[in-house]
Amino acid sequence: MEHESINCRYHPPFHWGWGGFAEELFYHTSRYYFATEVFLRNIAGDKTFSMAGYKAEYLSSLQRELMAVVLSHEPAQHTADTVISIIVAVESRIPDVDQGLADLYLGKQEKSRAGVKLRKRHYFQGDEASDVPPLDPFLSMAERLQLPVAVRGHHVEISLHLLAGHLDSPNSTIRTNLQTAVLQLHNAGYVLRNHPHLTHLEANSMMDDPL
Repeated sequence: MEHESINCRYHPPFHWGWGGFAEELFYHTSRYYFATEVFLRNIAGDKTFSMAGYKAEYLSSLQRELMAVVLSHEPAQHTADTVISIIVAVESRIPDVDQGLADLYLGKQEKSRAGVKLRKRHYFQGDEASDVPPLDPFLSMAERLQLPVAVRGHHVEISLHLLAGHLDSPNSTIRTNLQTAVLQLHNAGYVLRNHPHLTHLEANSMMDDPL
């Protein structure tokens, strides 16, 4: 993905660790936002967080600029906390952002803006420190949880509603392992794509089809 212009100012592309969840947060919040909500909830460690009143379309110009910069950083507790603070403000129809967060993220962005070059998003097929392909942990977890999955190129099709339920599992081991597997997928350049009511039979047939 190339750099994009917001208010005639350029920002780096989203960090691949956010995967398709960045789309829900920045461009268009769909009715399948629950998976994004749970993803953020687990990274931030905030079990009370809800995206019920959030729509990306409601972001003010300043909030949109801050969101773009934050999403260019890898998913971690501090970035998830910042995204959540923006979402909470949007839900309350408050157009401003926390000044401290604006200084932290936008200040750094101003310093690095000079000399920015357009660059393409790179896909990483695996972790050089590991012999395990990035898809394997996710597919292993999906098989264990009986979740139908179809992999087509760099798209991983799955019911995000079912996935979110397991990401929010009362079993902490399942939550942690599945969250880690999702992050590994994103970091390897794969994008989760929602496919409601996907069956194992359909998933198997789709994996045999060309893109």
